[in-house]
Order: sequence, then C-alpha cells, then structure tokens
Amino acid sequence: METTAPRPGPGQRSLAAIVFTDVVSFSALMQNDEETTLRLLHRDFAAMRQICAEHQGSVLKTTGDGLLLYFSSAVQAVACALAMQRLFAEQARSQPAKETLTHRVGIHLGDVFVNDQDVMGDGVNIAARLQAEAQPGGICISQTVYDVVKNKLALHVTRLGPRELKNISQAIPIYRLLLEASVMGSIIDEPLADPAPLPPPARGLSRAQRTAGAILLAVVLIGLLGLVVRANLRAKRETAKAEAAQAALAAALVEETPDPGNRDRIARTLAAWREELRDKRSRAAEEYKFGELAQSARDPRSPVAGKPEARIRLQVVLRMQTLFGWTTNALQGYGRERPLVVRELSGTAPKEFRIFAGADRRLYYAEGGAVRQRNWADLRPPVMAAIMAAAMQDAQAMPPRDVVLGAQAFANFYAVPELMEALRKGRPKRPGK
Repeated sequence: METTAPRPGPGQRSLAAIVFTDVVSFSALMQNDEETTLRLLHRDFAAMRQICAEHQGSVLKTTGDGLLLYFSSAVQAVACALAMQRLFAEQARSQPAKETLTHRVGIHLGDVFVNDQDVMGDGVNIAARLQAEAQPGGICISQTVYDVVKNKLALHVTRLGPRELKNISQAIPIYRLLLEASVMGSIIDEPLADPAPLPPPARGLSRAQRTAGAILLAVVLIGLLGLVVRANLRAKRETAKAEAAQAALAAALVEETPDPGNRDRIARTLAAWREELRDKRSRAAEEYKFGELAQSARDPRSPVAGKPEARIRLQVVLRMQTLFGWTTNALQGYGRERPLVVRELSGTAPKEFRIFAGADRRLYYAEGGAVRQRNWADLRPPVMAAIMAAAMQDAQAMPPRDVVLGAQAFANFYAVPELMEALRKGRPKRPGK
C-alpha cells in the first residue's frame, strides 16, 4: 500500500476524510492511445501525490485510473481536492486537449478500517459513490463534510439534495463544489431574479405610467413575499431535519443500550481496568491517550489477557477513539464568529461556554472578543462529555452508529452518566435557536 504521509496503522479503525478520484472516459482513452494515456496518468498521479502530501494527507492506494486518499482533517481533504482540480483546469486551458486528462473527485467523512492491503468501511464506499456523482473536472462532497468545512474554507457550492447511491442503505445529501469560490459558504439552490428597481417619482405621470408603476410595485412586493416564504420554508425544513436527527439519535440510544446483566459486567470490567491503570500510575485515561489505552488492552501481560474482559476493554477504547475523532472533526465546522455553544451537564446552574477547533484540530475557547487555546488533556471527563454531547446534539444529521456507541463507551468508562441523559433529552433550547 502506498503512502505519502502518516496514516492509521494496520488493524486500526479511524474516523477519516476519504477522497476518491478517477479519470473521465479512461477506458475509451486507453483504447484510443494507451501509451499517451498512461503517460498522462503517471504525470497527474505524481502531481496529486505532491498536493496530497502538502495538505497532510496520505495516498492509501491506486484504483487503476484513480487514487484513494486519507486525511485526518476534512478541511485539508477539501482544500487538497480543490487544489488538484484547479491545477488540472489550468492544464486544460494552457495545453492541447490531447495532453490533458479530466478527473472527478468524491469526498466523505466516515469510519474506516485499515489493514495491510486495503482500507474498508462505509466512509470508503460513500466517497467512491460521490466521485461517480461528480461532473467531469468537479468535486462532490457529503453533507457531513460540508458541515465541517463550510465555515473554514471559501466555498461556492450547489446543493444537489439527497441521492440514492448504489449499495448505500440511506440517501446521502450531496453538495457540488465549484472551483471559483468568491464567497464564504454560499449555496446555490435555484436562481432568484433580482427585483427590478422602482422608477423615481415624477410629476404629471400619465395614466399608463401610473398603471405600469403599480404593476411593477406589485411584482416587487410579490417577489419580496416569495423570499420571505422561501426563508420560512427553509427554516421549517432545517427544524424538521434537526428534529428527525434527534429522534433517530434517541432511537439509536434505546436500540444500542445493553441488557442489565451485560451492562453490569461492562461496568465491573471497566472499574477494574481503571483501578489497574491507577496502580500503574498511568495517565493515559486522564489525558485521553486512546492509542496507549488500546495497547494496554492488548497487552499479553495484562491480568485479563485472553479473557472476555480483554475484548470488552479493547472494544470500549476503540469506540471512544472513534467518538473523539468525530468530535474534533465536527468542531472544525465552527469558528470564532460561530462557535459551538456547550452547556455543562451537571450543577444547579450549569454554565455555558463556546468552543471550536482549528484546522490543526486543537481546541479553542471563544470568550467575548478573545480566543484562547486549550489542551484536550486538561479537560476533565464531565467537560469533555459536555462537549461531545453538544456536538452530537447540534449535528444536522444523526451521528454514525459508531459515534453513538462511542458515547456510551465514554459514559461507562469515565462514569459520566450525564452524557447519555443529555443525549436522550434532546437539543437544549438556546436564545436565537
């Protein structure tokens, strides 16, 4: 398997931004001139690998006429795809048509599993389907990716709406990126005609002029009314979508809740593990070093090595790792001007604070007009749980099943039942929401 930058090790599950590329009409090009097509493909692959590395990504493998790329940041993935397509568009303008190839790109943020030969998971499958939906020379991204990057990159996009994708059980909302971005996060649904300006008042208007003016005024008023109705309908759709997502999340929580006997067994296993970590004076749990915890769960010298308890430990830590990865990616969809509002989960008068994550995945607190960086390792589990709950509740679409299971694992491991209670209650009411 190829690589141009650090990527997950074999056997690891990770939340990742997956980028799929392919060449338009590759089979026909090969049939027409195989030698030239392969030469151009080799040239473009070299450029794509370099751009991928510049955006802290990894080339996981080639797919014949395309590449499969991995990014820990959705922002970097989209920026990389835009850089690639702009390079190829410039080549098309400056070189003869026979010296250029046209590529399509699809991007999705999801859970993947890496082994020695391949990378698998819904995140990979959906990215591949999105690539097929892209126009020649274009980029398609999922709703999950758009939610993360819309406040981080200057984007000009067209909303294509939910699409039924082959072998994907649920319809995936899709956005098409336009290469020339002139505004931040603008969305094109349908073209709206600008209302015609009213003529200046004049004396002695004829009857025909007064009639024309009245008609023009009526047209303008109808247009303004249409805009208001359109805005209200959009707000209702967003509200309905949020309510549906919350209902789906609540249903998933009920569905995934273990039976009491198994729940008690998990609680005993995790309590014993925390005690074992304290005896070893390990800070891995307090500092959220899930990779180190996974090594501990796999340690053949562990008192529970080879027992069912070892499998429980590993499953819990991998689920927490997935939840943490999803949370840091989700927080990149917020910024200084629009941070995520987090409400503490306990206390007689729970406090609110505002946060977001940068492209570097570091955490930032927004307080008044100031922004200060905080270390994830400095957060106590109840605060971390409050952040995770807020991110899951504010997500437009229901978080993936592995993220829901990660929340349950975090609540069990760190003894923070308030996390699950908050998710069951639903979205808190906030001013302006």
